[in-house]
Amino acid sequence: MEQQTQQQQQQEPECSIPLTSGATCSEEQQSLMLFDTLIELCRNNINFFESDETETGLRLHGAFVGLIDHIEMAKPLVRTVQDFMHEYDFDPSVPGNGFRSFLYVVECCVKTALKLARYVMENRSTILFRKALYVKEVEAYNHLMASLCTCLQHAQTLREWTRESGDLFPDESHSVEELFARGGIINQYCFYGRCLGFQFCDSIKPLLKFISIGMAGFSEGYYSEGGRISKATSLMYTSTKYMLDPELRARRIVNISQNSNVDFCKAFWFLAESEMMHSLPSFVGFKVKVNRVITIPPEPIQLKMCGGEPTEEDIFVDIPIPKSHGGAAPIKARLISAVKRKGMIGERSNSQRSTIYPASRGLLFHCHGGGFVAQSSKSHESYLREWAVSLNVPILSIDYSLAPEAPFPRALEEVFYAYCWALRNCELLGTTGERIILAGDSAGANLNLGCAMKAIELGIRRPDGIFIAYCPVLISFVPSPARMLCLMDPLLPFGFMMRCLKAYACPSLEVLEENRKRHEQRQAIVNAGQQMKNNNVTVMVPGSERKEEQDKTPDRSDSGDDNSMWEQLNSANTVQLQNQHLSPVSDTASDTLALRSQSLGNTIDIISPDESNTITSLEEDSQPITLQQVNLNTERSNVTVVDDLDMDMPSDISSEQNTNQNVSNFINSYVLDTTTNAAGELEPILRPVSRSQSEENIVLDIGREAISVQNLQERVTTAASNFVSKVSNTFTSITASKPIATGGGSQNELQTNLDALIARSPSDEFIFHVPKDSHLSPYWTSDEVLSQFPPTKILTVVLDPCLDDCVMFAKRLKSLNRSVSLDILPGLPHGFLNFATISKEAHEGSKLCVQRIAELLEVSTTLDDPGTKQGCC
Repeated sequence: MEQQTQQQQQQEPECSIPLTSGATCSEEQQSLMLFDTLIELCRNNINFFESDETETGLRLHGAFVGLIDHIEMAKPLVRTVQDFMHEYDFDPSVPGNGFRSFLYVVECCVKTALKLARYVMENRSTILFRKALYVKEVEAYNHLMASLCTCLQHAQTLREWTRESGDLFPDESHSVEELFARGGIINQYCFYGRCLGFQFCDSIKPLLKFISIGMAGFSEGYYSEGGRISKATSLMYTSTKYMLDPELRARRIVNISQNSNVDFCKAFWFLAESEMMHSLPSFVGFKVKVNRVITIPPEPIQLKMCGGEPTEEDIFVDIPIPKSHGGAAPIKARLISAVKRKGMIGERSNSQRSTIYPASRGLLFHCHGGGFVAQSSKSHESYLREWAVSLNVPILSIDYSLAPEAPFPRALEEVFYAYCWALRNCELLGTTGERIILAGDSAGANLNLGCAMKAIELGIRRPDGIFIAYCPVLISFVPSPARMLCLMDPLLPFGFMMRCLKAYACPSLEVLEENRKRHEQRQAIVNAGQQMKNNNVTVMVPGSERKEEQDKTPDRSDSGDDNSMWEQLNSANTVQLQNQHLSPVSDTASDTLALRSQSLGNTIDIISPDESNTITSLEEDSQPITLQQVNLNTERSNVTVVDDLDMDMPSDISSEQNTNQNVSNFINSYVLDTTTNAAGELEPILRPVSRSQSEENIVLDIGREAISVQNLQERVTTAASNFVSKVSNTFTSITASKPIATGGGSQNELQTNLDALIARSPSDEFIFHVPKDSHLSPYWTSDEVLSQFPPTKILTVVLDPCLDDCVMFAKRLKSLNRSVSLDILPGLPHGFLNFATISKEAHEGSKLCVQRIAELLEVSTTLDDPGTKQGCC
């Protein structure tokens, strides 16, 4: 009899909680069979361990009893959700919403618990069975099922709030605080411990575990006070600790997400910006012929107005230069192309050495994700390379400014300006511009929607299509079923998402004040440069042979210390002033192509091969190209023009006036020192009154570098002392949990032990107001604007906290008879495109993205039809 029972239990039904519209009787029976099978396995184990009087035996017995109780509690909740979940679908052929997602998560939990219960039943009598290990596993899934029951209860509450409207977002009379107050407490620890990643596909689970262990270990080093050696050693030790102790890892991750600030999020996500990570696409990614960084200058642009009533004369629209939160500044973008095309930036001098293809009909305008606070075009290069090869069109990826230093609307202003610049300079990008498609994921997708809205509102050419992946369209803390998924998301924890949205949508007064001071400092530098120009100070071009000054400013010496000061500012501070809000990229500006442009001209000519020898790698050329105004009378053939000052420097200043001595004189008058801000950027500190230079330091000029003898001795002594100190502190700091700033009170108040913190209610994250702006939240866009939207392709995943955003936005477009499609993939996390090179399922999702973009571009693709898998748990 027992053998027959075991054989019957081993025949696990291949059923799943339905993801189709409406639940038929047979589907409900299959779902109940899945639950009933788990209950029978648990009862079998309960009967076996009932006679076990050991501590672990009693714990196993109690864990299986509790698991049955929670399964019995979940069954009616699941049945209720099955009855109404189809009402919220985008389309009967594309079932998907947050309610279905929670049933999907419950299904994955039940299936995983089934495997665990069956393994215990089959191996509990063997001599190698470790009761102490599996009791923890069963208890973990017991807690997990309890938390999922609480989530299902919250789903019932959301159903009550949205029953009449049929929307996934309740009206403004209901809040997140009210939702969590009405239900039980959700135990977030169970989602980040032994059960981590249970709801994702097999190729993603080990990756999520690796990232979670790295996050916990990284937090130890981040909040430590040691140097790099100490932090590196601490990371190795603590990562092993968190790998061996899942419960400790879970406490650490939950407490990090609830107590760390946005700076920690930026620092952790910027690990993908390291030099090693930057080099990976070149080795494991698709090969491309063009991969360059372009710096777009903040110049006035006019575009022809499209649509409207016909007139005798063309009407032009002035495109606003991005100036919010810091003033005008250059914008960086990355140009990626599988082949070199006619007219493309930097390829005129290569025309005799490689094949030049005709200009492409299409252009893909891309914006990267990263929660508005992190990442860059470089960190998304792995899949962009494949897209460029598969689609065979150039891709222009924008490195927009990041919060909190550049909150809304700075990033949107830059993306829209870059889009207008691309419209104006299609030939420089190797395209005729017949089809221009906007594409982006997560935060970048939100910016693309805002860009399309601004194009429609200003009456200029709108994009020919939009592709967005897992896009947040409602930047507001309105509860929805899918948004509760971030309570269990390893990549996008609840606290991280809240802090990123807060940093971008409603920055603190402290951040705004810092931005104001930074703007005043940069404006002071510009004014000083203008004043020196008016005083007729003539100096040399950096790097050229030394010339005699025609007029010398009083009280300024001509010592070599000026050169040293120039080198310091030119190598660090000036670059930071220019790029302090831009996404970090590893490319240096050592080799650039100098371009010349007119303020309102239509062409930007590249220096011929005879004039410049700066082109580097032909296969993997990723050197930045600076688009600036260049004086054509310059004596140098290899001119690198970089806007040292982000502001509106007068264009008639000749290159002879931008010199070493000029800048050095200014630095000695106004700059005292440099400081490092919270983002790790160097910033100059200004002083109002200049002082006479000290003559005690004798400077030796060695090549281009100026070294002070006295400073050299001091630096050697300091370096030796620091090295000894670091070594002595390394082994004393690697075993202690490091402090972290708590969410309430001053950020300088540190909690002594992060692992001992107690998780608080998630509702504490919602104590701030988000402005209701359609450019911030495209969901609030008027019907008048949405009715003019181009064809839109939306892709998301079942487990995406932004799933409901995508479904509701697609439904709005559909209600206005706009062309829109929606794809929902199972088993993948938010941000899966970054894992396309290491996960089979993620790569299949990336191929589907290529297919949808190809449909918008009206081109064929080299990829096969990826198809869609309906489950992977």
